[in-house]
This record gives sequence, structure tokens and C-alpha cells, in this order.
Amino acid sequence: MKKALVYLRVSDPNQEIRDSLNKQEEQTLRYCEFKGYHIFKIIKEVGSGRRNDREGFKELEEEIENNSFDVLIFYELSRLARNTYILHNLIHDLKINKISFESVTENYLNSDSPTSKLMLSFIASMAEMESDMTSKRVQNRMKYYTSQGFWMFQPPKGYVLENKILKINDNESEEVKSIYNEFLKGASYADLSREYNISHPGLINLLTNVAYIGKTKFGFEGRDKDTGKRFKGGDGTVYEGKHESIIDRGTFDAVQSLIKSKSDNRHRSNKGDYLLTGILRHNNCNMKMYGKKNPNRKDYRYYQCSSCYFSISIRKIEKIVIDNFKEYSQNLKELKKNVRIKKVTPEKEVNSVKSKRKRIVQAYMDGNIEREYYLKEIESIDKIIKVLEKRIETPKKEKTLTNYDILVKLLKNFDEKDNVEKNSILKLLIDEIIIIDRENIEIIFKV
Repeated sequence: MKKALVYLRVSDPNQEIRDSLNKQEEQTLRYCEFKGYHIFKIIKEVGSGRRNDREGFKELEEEIENNSFDVLIFYELSRLARNTYILHNLIHDLKINKISFESVTENYLNSDSPTSKLMLSFIASMAEMESDMTSKRVQNRMKYYTSQGFWMFQPPKGYVLENKILKINDNESEEVKSIYNEFLKGASYADLSREYNISHPGLINLLTNVAYIGKTKFGFEGRDKDTGKRFKGGDGTVYEGKHESIIDRGTFDAVQSLIKSKSDNRHRSNKGDYLLTGILRHNNCNMKMYGKKNPNRKDYRYYQCSSCYFSISIRKIEKIVIDNFKEYSQNLKELKKNVRIKKVTPEKEVNSVKSKRKRIVQAYMDGNIEREYYLKEIESIDKIIKVLEKRIETPKKEKTLTNYDILVKLLKNFDEKDNVEKNSILKLLIDEIIIIDRENIEIIFKV
């Protein structure tokens, strides 16, 4: 008896309320009973079919990878995915794991049907187009209402939402005013975050939100339709809102200027300037320390704790670390006793080749490559994947390297290397450097 995994999905909670999931489940279970399948698992979820980061879909991919069932049953193709790229990769994974698939309402799509490949591409493309059109209609509707002064999102702190119009919440609005005033008086992001229990990104959003000056805004960010990740889509368009402002325009503009000034003046440490980037930690705060320059003394550079702003001179700490490192590396004979195993396995190669396959599929779906070239490349890649997967099943004898061999190679002409190379070598052999105070420093080596 075949083991069947049943996957059911609706796009939004309103469909779930209308009992759509239960109707799908009822018909799908009757289908499995008629076919004589044993139900291995039922996955039900509410989420967009254009994304592959939804929990139920990730669970489905995991079960496919584990090869834990024989046949995938879904109500209709649009319930499985509304993105051609996602669907083609899923079908490929099913094929690699020798798992068949069947649609309850579209029997011509079943994996044993000769027309299924052609129909899959056609129907998936239609489903994606329908989804894009629906999304565009929703976006246009939201943009129209925003342009009329209505608020179409979650209300920001200081407001409540009534009939798509923001209304001032007296208690929270006073807190918003306090945050703006304290920021102008010199309070840091860290101070305000702690005092008002707001995350740093949340604080930035609060200090830059045009809602507080009586405006609405649309189009400033969105989601990638393939990955579901948020991205900045530009500055967006600002409209007059129907709500009252909490912050006056002068205060708001002054805050924007201060934010820009802080951003312009913030020093972004160049990895090549700071030898100990990434391995220096302040013991008292248990926080990383970063390289900085004194704006008044450009020749003076130091490492500073990201929490309490404790600092230590670069010349002092780097000299201590390098001296200890060289002394440590002199005793090479001791390192011969420590053998590090370096596994030579094809797993990374498989992942790399599979990523290449996905890029080829995407390029073909976007119309950037010809069908003949696409088929030739896919056939070649699939052969490589099979060879690599056989190597995983029958791994070769592992190759070993001693820390002695590695260190000798890395330390050759160490002083002549630039800071980037030195930093990489230090990270290989030093776990972390703990700054207890300016006179007490602990270096923890990995070996």
C-alpha cells in the first residue's frame, strides 16, 4: 500500500473561515480511500502560494528530502504553488526522490500522465499570472485609499485605527513626543531603546514615520514575489492624511536632519585598518569591540565596546596579541600531537550544482536562454548530481592534515601580509580575545 502525504492550502484566513480547507480535506481523503492509499501525513496551512518560506511548504520539502512517503496528493495545482520557479523545483525534487504526485481535481496532471509536464508548465504559469494580477489589484486599491488620506496598515505608536482613519491615543502620543524631544536633546538610540523598550529598527521607524506629521505614505517597501523577503522599494509617495498630527513639522524636520547627520558621521570600520576585527570581546558587557578613529585626533585609533563604550588603544592591544601569537606559534612540535580531520565529501559540491540548476531553470522561465540550451544544461547537471550523490553514499577515505602543516603554511612571511590576511589567520587559530581591563587581557587559542 502506497504512503500518501496530503498537502492542503488556502491563501488567507477568510478562505479558512469559509471552510475551504475542510472541503479540500474531505474530497482529498475520499480520493485517497478510493485509490487505496495509506495517509502518512496531512499538512494544512494558510499562506501565499507565491512564497516558499511558509512553514507547511518547508515541512513538505523536508519530508520529500527524507523520502518518507510514496505519493504527494494535492487538491489542485494552484494549492501547491502559484510560482512557476518554486513549482518546477518541487517537481524536480519529487522526481529525484522517486515520489509521484497526483491532483484530486486535475487527473491530467498526475506524474504518470504523458501530458503532465506540458500542462504543469502551462497551468503553473497561469496560476502565477492570476496571482500577480490579484496582487496588483490589491496594491492599486491600497494605493488609492492611501492617496485619499486613509491609513491601510497597522497603526503606528500613538494612534488607533478607526474605519481606516488614525485617531490619536493620548497616552501613547505623549510618549512619542517625549521620544522626539529627548532625541533632539542628545539621547542616543541605545538610551531611547532601553528607556522605552523599543527595538533599534522600531525606534528608527518611529522617528522617521510621516504619519506623525499628518501624512500617509505608500510604496516604500514590499516583498520579493519569489523569496518573500522584504526589500526597500524606494522612498514611496507621501499624501495628506485624514488624521491629526502628533509632531509639528519643525520638530520632525530637525529629527530627520539629526538622523542624517548621525548616519553620515558614523564611522564604518575598514576591516583592513583593524587587525582584531571579529575576535575582540569586552568581558564586563560580554559584547564585541569594534575599531574606531578619534575625529579630533585622526592618528589615534582604538577598539571600543559596542555597549558601554569602554575603549583600548590599538597599538597597545595589537602589540600584546601579536607578541603572544608569535610566542605561541614557536612551539610547533606540540601542535603535531593535535590532528585536525578535514573531511573531503561531495555534499558542498551537490549543493553548489543544485543551486546552478535552480539558476538555469529561473533563466529559462524568464526567457533569457533558449529551450535547446536549457534542456542540454539540465541533462548535464542532473548527471553530475547523480554522480555526486553516489559518492555521498560511498564516501572516500578521509584526508587528514595536522595543525603543524597548516600553521607552517599560514605563518610563512606573516609580518609581510596585510591586515586582512593576518586577521583571517588569527581567526583560524584564536577563538577570542577577552578584554578584562586595560592591563588584563586573555587570549583563548583554538588549539
